[in-house]
Amino acid sequence: GGGGGGGGAGGRLHREISLDNPACPKTRRPFHTLLTGQGTTYNGWQSRIMYYHWRKQRAADGECTEMTGFTRVCASEGGLPDAAAPYIPSVFVPSLTPEVLAKYGHFGVLNRPHSVVEFFRRGLADRVKEKYVLVAETDHVLTKPMPNLATDATADSPPLAAAHGFGYMHASSGHNSVIQYCWPQGDFKSLQAVGPSPLIIEKELLRKVAPLWLNCSYILRGRPEPAHRIQDWVLEMWGYSIAAASLGIRHSVKGMQIEPNAYAGTKDGFEKGYQIFHYTYGIEYRLNGSPQGFNTIGEWSLDKRHYGGAYPPPNLDPPPKQANPSTKWLHAAWNEAITEAGDTWPATNAMGTVGWRREGATADEIQKSALASAVVGSHWTWAGIKTLSFLPAGALKTPWGVGKWGIALRPKGLPACAPPGECLYIDFSGAAHHASFDLSAGTFLSTRVGDGEEVIGKRL
Repeated sequence: GGGGGGGGAGGRLHREISLDNPACPKTRRPFHTLLTGQGTTYNGWQSRIMYYHWRKQRAADGECTEMTGFTRVCASEGGLPDAAAPYIPSVFVPSLTPEVLAKYGHFGVLNRPHSVVEFFRRGLADRVKEKYVLVAETDHVLTKPMPNLATDATADSPPLAAAHGFGYMHASSGHNSVIQYCWPQGDFKSLQAVGPSPLIIEKELLRKVAPLWLNCSYILRGRPEPAHRIQDWVLEMWGYSIAAASLGIRHSVKGMQIEPNAYAGTKDGFEKGYQIFHYTYGIEYRLNGSPQGFNTIGEWSLDKRHYGGAYPPPNLDPPPKQANPSTKWLHAAWNEAITEAGDTWPATNAMGTVGWRREGATADEIQKSALASAVVGSHWTWAGIKTLSFLPAGALKTPWGVGKWGIALRPKGLPACAPPGECLYIDFSGAAHHASFDLSAGTFLSTRVGDGEEVIGKRL
């Protein structure tokens, strides 16, 4: 396992910047960005957007920037290069096996501390010449150049790492039993409300804390009690916080990132107040510009989770005019990075920002659509298998369970669906499909969103 990646297409890899340029201020403290991720399609496209904006902000910062080097530390099957390797400076380590992950509830984020431990254990960290590193995530977009926010040690005080403060990471006395699984002498008063990313820390301190961070993450994930006291999706963050406290690593806690959704009251220029836009939440709007609601998919939707199996397409439809500035900023940031990648961005038939809200056609929608009106109440085969039934109110009955159908809005890459043509969405078994109909022949052609698999249906 291990090894380098990044041959560089179209000059898209960054050039080296001197760490000790005599023309730069003596106070300059360069750091190396470590982007942790997995060798999946989902992490691959995010990593490419992240690296594009890192390059953009580093260039804007000039020759004396502190954000000098960049390495993606990627956990992949067998430690083999992934599809994004030619476009990002990368090293690869074998990811945790399915057997290990199954033991810990298929908690894939355990690959983060695992990959950092392997990065040091395999000697891959020797490529990092900077004293400091920034630990970043694939769904981070830099909004402006990042300075080194950590604090050097002095004669009177130890060094201070810099980390983002998370509101959901505050410890109380009720957490002591969980903390003591990993650190028997510890208690909640020693913990800081930080996680392992974003984090600027001395490389040698990261080397020291990483094995404890991994081990504590295993301990917390392997027992039932921690998930009852702490949201289970942040257990690995607690693993870092406990491990750091046990070694006496302290952090200057900053507001480094923003995580806005459709309801965020952001103003123009909001991005100047942060270093990172973390798009952890979906941004969901109605096409009329009002937020769609909570825990629901919008008529206009920008959500990384839509692209688990395929890259997002270029030229994503813009948000409604009334959307907040943060939504417009992120939409532009994705589009800019995808456009810059040109023909190196993989072809995709995933939907853009419109068309993901698929709640089943209403009676009114069916009545207004000539195609839906012709299909409602009809029965079809699917790849020769009976029976696919288009029931009223957008209900779908299939041999594989129930689903939903309705009028497909702006599906990408399907000319037959462009107005005045119409297509239907046919969604079941966790998969989304777009179907174009030839009613006179009694057939349809379905294309699965994501991988483009085609299926023919025939009317019964």
